[in-house]
Amino acid sequence: MGGVETLAPPRGHWVTRSQTRMDSLARWSAVALMLGVPTSIALVNIGLFLLLVGWTFSGSFDRKFAVIRANPITLPSLALFGLVLLGVLHTEAPDAVVRSHLYVYSKLPMMLVLLTLFDDVLWRRRAMAAFVIGSVITLVSTYANIWIEVPWSDSHERGFGVTHHVFNDYIAQGLAMSVFVAWCLAQNFAARSRVVQVGFVALTALAVFSITHLLAGRTGQLVVLSMCGVMALVKAPPHWRLPAVLVVMFGGCLLLLSSPLLRERVLQAWMDFNLYSSEGVVSTSIGARLDMWKNAWNMFLDSPLWGQGTGGYRVISSRIYADASQCGVSCIHPHNQYLFFAVEHGLLGLTAYGLLLWALIRGAIRCQGGERAMLAGFSTVLILDGFINGPFWVTTERHLFASMLPLLMASWPAGRRSA
Repeated sequence: MGGVETLAPPRGHWVTRSQTRMDSLARWSAVALMLGVPTSIALVNIGLFLLLVGWTFSGSFDRKFAVIRANPITLPSLALFGLVLLGVLHTEAPDAVVRSHLYVYSKLPMMLVLLTLFDDVLWRRRAMAAFVIGSVITLVSTYANIWIEVPWSDSHERGFGVTHHVFNDYIAQGLAMSVFVAWCLAQNFAARSRVVQVGFVALTALAVFSITHLLAGRTGQLVVLSMCGVMALVKAPPHWRLPAVLVVMFGGCLLLLSSPLLRERVLQAWMDFNLYSSEGVVSTSIGARLDMWKNAWNMFLDSPLWGQGTGGYRVISSRIYADASQCGVSCIHPHNQYLFFAVEHGLLGLTAYGLLLWALIRGAIRCQGGERAMLAGFSTVLILDGFINGPFWVTTERHLFASMLPLLMASWPAGRRSA
């Protein structure tokens, strides 16, 4: 009597605490995933595993499904993955090929999971900060690679005129750095301080130079210059749009003239094109792509509505390319994401992928300021890369696009704004 009565914790309190911890695990794992996108495939895989564990046991599924339902990338993502599942029913591909397709395209529903982890602006900022940190580490390592042996670098040559890719191959690094350039430009557009703007301009110049002068891949060079032109169109006032694009084109010409590596790659592409046109040589990068595109188009015409089924491209390509070394390049995917979906899933797959890209474009239209510029820049990178590579097929590329896309689109339900 007269003692202090201790209140027992409410029933289910430990469950709530456990779910909160699991939610934190999932969100921090998603942040780690974004850090790994430009730097480490292993970190990406660890992040994906832990975020799935945390997401599964964190509860709040009503909120999660509400976030998923409200986002415009949900329907095309599920439609694409549904077509992959349906394609299993009418494919000639062996089980191992089918399983590899299911694994690769599981990133489509994974994007919807990421939407629910990036639904809060604080976590979006943390995730983007992680990507920026990884990009800065890559950028510093790339420049250091010119003069010293960077232990974690994939390339081991010194000086200029050679490639200096660090954590990923030069194509993947060029794409990731292009997205980083888009972020730098978006921050510059949104900055109110002249000093901050100058800082981001300098960072942008360093990142662009690293792509055009220190990487061998033509993809990054084409994408970053095109992206800068699109962002100039988006941000410039109507009467300044043409001069802004001309400035970007002039800058691109200067980069071409000043970069031996870039000039060499452009001239090599022209020679490869002529070799394929005149002699049918498919052993070059350009020749192989042109031949794959021609064959993929014919495959699409053979079954334009439903396609050849999941893994169908590999089955038919294996009959076309008798040489084992050439088949190792040309039988995996046609180096064109649009044709890849068209071949295996017909017009339905191509339409679903088009709707996914349209959702990104709508996102850019509805936003303003730096957010619009960032979405426009990222959309340009994804759309252009789809014509020459497999942004949702190649390992390093799909990590970039399947994580950055939901990160940028997760803010859709919050604060719809008129453009």
